[in-house]
Amino acid sequence: MALPDFFYSTDVHTHRRGPGLITSVEPGEDTTGAERLSVGVHPWHADTGDVAAVRRIALDDPRVVAIGECGLDRFRGPSLEVQQRVFEQQIRLSEELGLPLIIHCVRAFAELIALRLKYKPAQPWIIHGFRGKPELAAQLVRHGFYLSLGRLHNLAVPDAVPPERLLHETDSPSV
Repeated sequence: MALPDFFYSTDVHTHRRGPGLITSVEPGEDTTGAERLSVGVHPWHADTGDVAAVRRIALDDPRVVAIGECGLDRFRGPSLEVQQRVFEQQIRLSEELGLPLIIHCVRAFAELIALRLKYKPAQPWIIHGFRGKPELAAQLVRHGFYLSLGRLHNLAVPDAVPPERLLHETDSPSV
């Protein structure tokens, strides 16, 4: 499934609020002033996160346009097993609700690709803040991922990825 057109003309991952932004929040965060939301349990908080609350918010708030930021992080947070269990719950939620998935992935791309092959999702999967090499970018695109690039991305990546698979983000903190 393709992304809605507005994903290509907006900041797809930020923590600021305002027009033209998709604000990433976790359950319990203030969403005042946010035009569009992505809601999820970040992998760093997988041991305490509440996927049921993510589901309730996604069903109740029409501003929710994506599930996430969720995913896998080898360097921070609870064990990768705990992160994967919570991530898989959010994968299923993304599919159930028909919403794209915004993914945080640090040094766990093999596991991420394996999960994509396992679930064969109909919804788009967006890797936010991609900073990897062009070869990894091309591999991820071959597996159907979208890549969101911030200011610290590898400058060779845009030439290695079709423009329809590239998105923009700032990942800026709340103001």
